[in-house]
Amino acid sequence: MSILKSRIAPIREKRLQTLVAYSGLPDVLPVELADGQLAQRVRTFSQDTFSDILYALNVITTIKNAAIVIHGASGCAVSRLTFCTKDKSHGKWAITNLNERDSIMGSDTKLRSAIKQIHKLYSPEIIFVLSTPIVAINNDDIESVVVELKDELNVAIVPVYTDGFRSKSGVTGYDIVFYAIVKQLLPPKKVDKISGLVNLFSVSENEEEINAVSELLQQIGLTVNLFPQYASLENIKRLSLAEWSLSINPDESAYAGVLLENRFHIPFLNVDIPAGGINTEVWISRIAEFTGRKEQANRWLQSEKEKRNNSPEEWSFPQQSVFVNLPPSLAFAVSELLEELGHEVTGLKIPYLEAAHIVRIEKIKQHKSNFSFLVGDGQIFEEENVLRKLQPGLYIGKGGDYAAAIRNGIPVIDIENLSVVGFNGVRNLAKKIRQTLSNRSFVELLAGMEAQTYADGWLKKNPNWYIKQEVK
Repeated sequence: MSILKSRIAPIREKRLQTLVAYSGLPDVLPVELADGQLAQRVRTFSQDTFSDILYALNVITTIKNAAIVIHGASGCAVSRLTFCTKDKSHGKWAITNLNERDSIMGSDTKLRSAIKQIHKLYSPEIIFVLSTPIVAINNDDIESVVVELKDELNVAIVPVYTDGFRSKSGVTGYDIVFYAIVKQLLPPKKVDKISGLVNLFSVSENEEEINAVSELLQQIGLTVNLFPQYASLENIKRLSLAEWSLSINPDESAYAGVLLENRFHIPFLNVDIPAGGINTEVWISRIAEFTGRKEQANRWLQSEKEKRNNSPEEWSFPQQSVFVNLPPSLAFAVSELLEELGHEVTGLKIPYLEAAHIVRIEKIKQHKSNFSFLVGDGQIFEEENVLRKLQPGLYIGKGGDYAAAIRNGIPVIDIENLSVVGFNGVRNLAKKIRQTLSNRSFVELLAGMEAQTYADGWLKKNPNWYIKQEVK
């Protein structure tokens, strides 16, 4: 049975047992999963977090020659500012600007007008229509408007049914976009496959990382079709022509592989992020075996090993205790890379946790008796509490979410624009660590100037004070 029959993708809490709240030692979680179900937890107090709308926009703003219509109130357009640096649509955005009357009576007239105007102004190849909480409540008939205007304007129009509240895990927004694109833009018909073509799914990786992974695949004779980051309509249409699919970060984009496997029987290989020498070797070997290219892969891996053995000084520097704040699979992969470089990861913060991650949690539990584990998107007050107790020598994050570390004088590495994948990723991170630890004066200066942000009463509480098990 096709999983594309419903109007919208299922939320991650149902599909993957996703948790967005946890703090403490990781011991309890494997026991819960062994009993059949991770216990959902809620925060009785929470700082603001990203909704599925922002995660969805994070995907579609990078698609080439696309325009975006946000069907909601004018305040929803503020989300545009979050994506200025990634916006490959070059500002081809519109907002339907719904008012109080529209939120009650419906607003298909404004939606129709906005789609026509953005088509006239920019002539895009694709128009994405994002719904918002207002539309989810008033139940506007977006589908009818889209069907009508597709024929009239002769352009691909894709409704993306985000609502901002259906799931507590904003990363569901990625799934919603994949679901909409596969359902709306790829007709369910049999097609001949292109030999050696592989769909490479990328959502949040920087261009250097995408190039590094593409090069790894090319080394074993595969041709890459990139999706959704920096994809064109042509890339999207080629999705059904590939022989295989794989993700750089399976947490973010494995659902695209699941959808294509279900609809077009394209095998999806679910492999961990190739960060670190060991993980990269495993990644290449598994893909080579899966695609029948073991001999090519073994020759290339041998030459890479020789290069690394000739420069051992690159990896030698004093051991540090490290706190890692990254998305789950990336956090686990970077933690293993840090251990490979001789450092000790003493704490981990991830925005969400899924049942599939418990294997990695088990590994941590076996090797570390005292380990701080925090699950939550944002929640800086909890993170600062943990950091003050741990006092790590180094902090690794992504995208600017490291204010608590700087306030406490902890050297920070932001990997937003640093490639940590492939064999070169090991060298890149090692070099960055050496540079960061050799000059702490800037972060020490900021820590000395920074006033205490949270009251002592907050910081004396346990980090899990506001996290309670959900009662049904």
